Amino acid sequence: MTIDNQTLRLFAGSMARCLAAGLPPQKALKLSAGRIPSPALQSAVLMAVERVDQGQPLSEALAPAAKSFPRHFLPVIEAGELTGRQTEAFQMLYLHYTRIGPACRVVRNTWLYPSVCIVFGWLIRTGCLVWFGKYQAALHFVELTFGTTLLLLLAGWQLFKLPPVKRAVDFTLLQLPILRETEIRLGLVLFFSTFRLAYESGGLHVVRMFDLALATVRNAALREDLQSARAILARQGSFGEAFNQPEFLDDDIKGLICAGSLGGQLEESLAQIVEQATWRLELTLQVFNQFFQRWIVFSVAMSIVETLLICLQ
Repeated sequence: MTIDNQTLRLFAGSMARCLAAGLPPQKALKLSAGRIPSPALQSAVLMAVERVDQGQPLSEALAPAAKSFPRHFLPVIEAGELTGRQTEAFQMLYLHYTRIGPACRVVRNTWLYPSVCIVFGWLIRTGCLVWFGKYQAALHFVELTFGTTLLLLLAGWQLFKLPPVKRAVDFTLLQLPILRETEIRLGLVLFFSTFRLAYESGGLHVVRMFDLALATVRNAALREDLQSARAILARQGSFGEAFNQPEFLDDDIKGLICAGSLGGQLEESLAQIVEQATWRLELTLQVFNQFFQRWIVFSVAMSIVETLLICLQ
C-alpha cells in the first residue's frame, strides 16, 4: 500500500523537528509515526526501528518498505545521510510535499470524480431495471458492464506490467492533447523538485543527483527523453548544454537552467521551474476537469434516461 503525500508531509515535518532537537533516529521515528494513523507507515517504521538499532542508516532501514514510499523518498534521505544533512533532507521533503499537494489533489480528482459518477450511474440503472421487474435484463446488464469491465481492467493491468506495453502506452499518452501536458508537467514537477532537493543537499556528484531525480519520473518515454542529458553531465558538460537535449522540455525551462547555471543561481532557477510547472499542471487539469467531468455527468445522465425509457415501454 502506497503512503499518500499528506501522510508523508506530516511524517517528514515531524522527523525534521525531532532530529533538529537532537533526538536519535529511533526515537524520532517512533514519535513521528506514532502521531499519524497510517498502517503502512506504522509497519514501515516498526521494521526500520529494529534495523536502526542494529546500526543501519535510516535510508537502508526503511528500504524493506520501499514500495510504500514514492520513488524519490528514500534517495533524498540517503542524500542527506551522505552529506551529513539528514535534518535538512527531511525539511526539504516536507516543503516538497507542501508544494506539490494542490497539484496532486487535482490529479486525483481527475479520475476519482468520473469514477464515482460512472459507478453511481451503473447502480441507478441496475436499480431501475430491478424496480420495474426486469430481472433478466438487470442480470444481463450487470454481467455485461461490471463483469466485462472487471475482466478488461484485469487484463489491461497484467499487460501494463510488460515493459514494451508500458512504454508504448506512455509514448501514446505523450502524443494526446491534455494528457501530454499533464504527463510532462507532472513528471517535471517531481523530477526538478527532487533534483533541487539533492542539489541543495550538496556533496553529491551531479550524475548521482540526476539519477535520484530520474527515478521519480513514472512515464518511461519521458524518462528516456530526460536520460539524454545524463551523458553530457557524466562528461562534465554544463547544465545548460545537458538540459538542452531533452525534446519534451520547453524552451523557457531550458533558458532558466542555462541562465541559472551561468549566473551561479541554479537553485533559484530550479525553484522557479518547479513553481512554474506546478502552476501550469494545475491550470491544465482544472480546464480539462471542467470539460471532462461535465461530459461524464452528461453521459451518465443520458444512460439513466435511456434505461428509464426502456423500462417504461
